[in-house]
Amino acid sequence: MTTAERLHQILAYAEVNADHTEAVLHLEDGSRLCFCHRVDERFANALGPEAAEPGVAGEILSSIQKFRLNRKHLEIFFQDASRWDEPLR
Repeated sequence: MTTAERLHQILAYAEVNADHTEAVLHLEDGSRLCFCHRVDERFANALGPEAAEPGVAGEILSSIQKFRLNRKHLEIFFQDASRWDEPLR
């Protein structure tokens, strides 16, 4: 199973702010992948269900090669050459 397939399987729901510069992917274990893409600012981080542990979001984060967030979608490229591309509403 690729990382993109795994993410699709464990994704509970996604949120995006009104101007599509921040997105949060909520995963089944309660952890979250957070993305920010603004002018001069781009980062992704993992927040776990417990403050000290990033959960499965930390595992997914470690395999992210790059990402793109815009009004059309969140696109994530992984080190295993898989790609996750979903429209965010």
